[in-house]
Amino acid sequence: MERREINVVKGGRETPFSRGILAQSLSQAGARIELAHRIASEIRAELLAEERYTVTEEEVLARVRAKLQTTDALIVSRLDKWRLLRESSEPVVVLIGGATGVGTSTLAADVARRLNIQSVIGTDSIREVLRRAVSPALLPILHRSSYGIKKEDIRVPVEDDETVLYGFRGQASQVSVGVEAIVDRGLQEGTNLVIEGVHLVPEIIMNRYSEHPNVCPLVVYLSDPGTHRDRFQVRALGTSMRRPAAEYIAHFEEIRQIHDYVYESARRAGIRTVENVSIETASDAAVEIVASRVSGIVEKNRSGGSCLFRGAEEGTGVPGHDEP
Repeated sequence: MERREINVVKGGRETPFSRGILAQSLSQAGARIELAHRIASEIRAELLAEERYTVTEEEVLARVRAKLQTTDALIVSRLDKWRLLRESSEPVVVLIGGATGVGTSTLAADVARRLNIQSVIGTDSIREVLRRAVSPALLPILHRSSYGIKKEDIRVPVEDDETVLYGFRGQASQVSVGVEAIVDRGLQEGTNLVIEGVHLVPEIIMNRYSEHPNVCPLVVYLSDPGTHRDRFQVRALGTSMRRPAAEYIAHFEEIRQIHDYVYESARRAGIRTVENVSIETASDAAVEIVASRVSGIVEKNRSGGSCLFRGAEEGTGVPGHDEP
């Protein structure tokens, strides 16, 4: 018997139905991976049983919604927002700030994966570029760790108890020059970006873009100091011990001081905050913040291209293969 394939129609175009792409799309929208694959397989089996070989994307989505309503209704609203975001032709720049050790790098990578953003830039990398261009004699605080700036590095009188935050704010201000250049270039060229790091202080860099609908700022935090301290053991293992946990623990008081300052800075500036106790929960919250932030411009600039059934060959970066 000749095998028939299912085609999904949207905007006058037909795209082969792919369980792999549908499951990945549902997973990126927040569905558990096993649930996403089960729903994708069930929908394909139902369509074949009904001999529905040509269906619209909206019909497939209606079936997805019906199944999610009985298993995870919260994902339904996330899916709709995420689809609009993924289909938008507008650039999106996500700024993820937070103190050393709270997990901004991990969260940035997961958010980028779920939003299909290819470029993730750390402010430590921006600082390193600036270090190559500016000598330690000219800007000594630029050449220190964000938590390791000493009183002698600061060229103006400062009280002992103000040294950490004064030095940190000075370094963040210097790094913000590079951050602003990258953000502005991304917006100008229509490039999606995720930028993360300790230097994204709301009152220094995020406030500049607070009213820009394409820029989505948020700050990551850990309310429990013990949990924060424990993260450095994991961080050290994850970086092949290039920077031992002992170095962070030795400066934990300074790191925690910066943590509290960045968090309070976000509260004062009205920047959304996300506690990163669980990467899955934090990623869900971050994607929700991004989707809600740009929903207005997305509604006005919908491209009409398929979201759930586009593969990497059509420019989404999502793998486009499917198993038999």
